[in-house]
Amino acid sequence: MRKLSVSDLVKELDGVVVREGSLSVIKSVVTRVKKVKPGCLYFCLDAKAPAVQETEQLPACVIITSRPKRLPPLRGDITVIQVKKTREAYHHFLAWYRRLLSTPHLAITGSYGKTTTKEMVKYLLTENHHVKATKGNYNLFRSNAGVLTRMNENTDFGIFEFGVGKKGHLEKCVRCFSPFSVLITGIGTDHIERYGSQHLYAEEKAKLLKGAGVDQPIFLNSECDHSMRFARSLPPGQIIWFGTGEQADYRGSHIKYTDEGMTFTLTHAEKKYEAFVPAFGLHMVRNALGAIAAAHTFGVDIETLLQRLRTFPPLKRHLEITNGLNGSTLIDDSWNSNSGSIEAALAVLQEKSRGKNSVAVLGQINELGPEEIQEHKKIGRLIYNNQPGRLITIGERAAVMAREAVKCGMRARHVYMCGTPERALELIQKFADDQTVCLIKTSMRDSYGHFIRVLKDET
Repeated sequence: MRKLSVSDLVKELDGVVVREGSLSVIKSVVTRVKKVKPGCLYFCLDAKAPAVQETEQLPACVIITSRPKRLPPLRGDITVIQVKKTREAYHHFLAWYRRLLSTPHLAITGSYGKTTTKEMVKYLLTENHHVKATKGNYNLFRSNAGVLTRMNENTDFGIFEFGVGKKGHLEKCVRCFSPFSVLITGIGTDHIERYGSQHLYAEEKAKLLKGAGVDQPIFLNSECDHSMRFARSLPPGQIIWFGTGEQADYRGSHIKYTDEGMTFTLTHAEKKYEAFVPAFGLHMVRNALGAIAAAHTFGVDIETLLQRLRTFPPLKRHLEITNGLNGSTLIDDSWNSNSGSIEAALAVLQEKSRGKNSVAVLGQINELGPEEIQEHKKIGRLIYNNQPGRLITIGERAAVMAREAVKCGMRARHVYMCGTPERALELIQKFADDQTVCLIKTSMRDSYGHFIRVLKDET
């Protein structure tokens, strides 16, 4: 974090010092009392005041609160600044701190590929630059605020992954973290239960675009219908397209599977480059194209990026290919699940199981609201189109997929509707051998940890 003077902080937050300590410079920011360290700024956001034992041993620090009288008796070198509303003061502080930084920032969102694309951009840039980025998939407000406040004068790039969370979340992110460049991986079917319809969900995602200043590039997927619609209200010169379509500024073509990943031809500014990403599926090529577009726009030459991309470490549980039971091959895609990612996973299973037996094990999709039945039926049709040798579903909602696949023409004797992971495991153990490739496609929201460990023969 950049060092900040307490006097500047008081002025910026329109605060009043009600208890004065000797601390004049702030070195870090936290929102939990247990994380307070010497020289720390602590925003007291919790509804309950800190317990007495939590404040007795506090080091020299500054506390921001709208209710100083609710604090327990304080000892030591502690400054207390009273503000009108603590949470509003915290958001104002973040926006102020962002303005103090000249660091280029990239904000990434979408229904799929957010974490992979963010990790790719980070990986492509970190070889020669100091990068701060969202950790893993911790893409909600508090975690990203921590990323921002850890940036300083030595930070070259900031990369944020933003999920939609609840309504208003992305608007709050725009207020506190902009200006930034925006990358939307694509909009699919997700969180409908929370937003009421696919259209409203897409509109919620589009709110992030308000954080892009007039001079900030916006990276959009040329194969995403929603992104095409977003583009109509954006200045054409601000948009940079990536994908496999002809209009893409960073276009992938001649895409092929290999034993280690995907090869493709990248076309940009009428030049062609041979590229490789050590991950499987057309969607991984799209993720790579988006990451290349962003990193190249940030100033790294394409040849360097493509060389770096060859060593990108695939993410765990994102189409991770490992050894499975009885010598089988396991494709673990159990991080998250929606119709777009299921279609991509089924395509990878089809390709990786050529000449072998294939088993697709699918769990239910969450937060679909009134679209639940229709969306599961749509996935049933995707299953039929990709024709795995056997289909195993887990849960009653997932059984809708199985029944639809049979209705479309999949052989009923190759379809198994299981009520529990334990029953599915019994079937997999029966089918798995060294000539079998098994896809596990479930959501991290469901408790399949033990199930996956058994399939990987880790227990």
